[in-house]
Amino acid sequence: MKIIRVFAMPSHAAVERTSGVDFARVVQPMEALDGWTDGKVKFKVTMYDPKLNKKMDWIKVTAEHDILFLNYTTNAWAFAIMGCMARKNKRKIVLDMDDDLWDVAEDNTAYQAYKKGSEGINNVTAISKEVDFITTTNKYLRNVIMHKTGKDPSRIKVMSNRVNLKLYSHRSPFKDTLDIKLLHFGSSSHFKDLQNDEFNKGLDRILKEYPNVSFMTVGALIPKYKKRWGQRYTHGFGDVDLYKWVREKFPVFMDQVDILVTPLTDNIYNKCKSSIKFIEGSTAKKPGVWQRMRQYENVIEEGKNGFLASTEIEWYRSIKRLIDDKEHRKSMGEEAFKTTKKDWQVKDGVDAYAEFFLRVLDSPTK
Repeated sequence: MKIIRVFAMPSHAAVERTSGVDFARVVQPMEALDGWTDGKVKFKVTMYDPKLNKKMDWIKVTAEHDILFLNYTTNAWAFAIMGCMARKNKRKIVLDMDDDLWDVAEDNTAYQAYKKGSEGINNVTAISKEVDFITTTNKYLRNVIMHKTGKDPSRIKVMSNRVNLKLYSHRSPFKDTLDIKLLHFGSSSHFKDLQNDEFNKGLDRILKEYPNVSFMTVGALIPKYKKRWGQRYTHGFGDVDLYKWVREKFPVFMDQVDILVTPLTDNIYNKCKSSIKFIEGSTAKKPGVWQRMRQYENVIEEGKNGFLASTEIEWYRSIKRLIDDKEHRKSMGEEAFKTTKKDWQVKDGVDAYAEFFLRVLDSPTK
């Protein structure tokens, strides 16, 4: 049996944390790929572990592995060292890109690193051109990468975000109470999204009509919400480490919440994002109202496993319907979970990675 060896490099990993992007795009799929076999070939994956605090011996790594798979990086000198050894040993390099870094908004915490003309975006562009293949989240982002780097579309493979239900194992019991809590979870990169005017006006109507409803954001604190809604707006902290978030904090927040809300600003950057928030939230059987945008339109069956909204009246009516009808809240949460279980488990995407890496190996080496 032929053994194919993959070295996986979560590029944003640190001793104290595993980032969400590294986990979703490198760690999780490569852990699932390790040991995969069809009887003719078998994959063995070595995962770089920053906790070991070891210096990388790229001469040895590239001698012992067929494919190097890493998350996007701005570290030009480190990539150059790795790349030189990979080319010398005729190894393939695959880069994962899960964000439209060329169109990061000015209010995003990563803007200074990736703004037009910055060293960061220039490095990312150059590295993207150099690698043999790129994996990315969806077709929209694939088109952006093609446009920004000139990469041949046959060298860009779409691999959807998925979830591991063994890790995301918490199923929240249904809350049958009069107090209703709305919740948005996401990083500080969602400041602008949360201040979406249509969403805010719809939420204003809800809070004025229902004194029993409150709103919480986890990750992104919006000071003007406190002035606007007082004690009915609260804020919670997530965690920079993915494992601590999923195992310790995510279950606590999901048990408190009744309805998830996820507004997004309609721009190129957000259009390139995936439906990962729906997938993650659905593991806890939570119903939600989601921005009427491509990624959520692809997974939501309107009124069954979620609602879509973009205007004030859509946000208001959708949230109102879930507040008024507890049976609908319960059934929608159940249907959302069924969708994730049926279509978005990481174990069901392993074959696609195996087939893709086999194609990578059969392609000409740079």
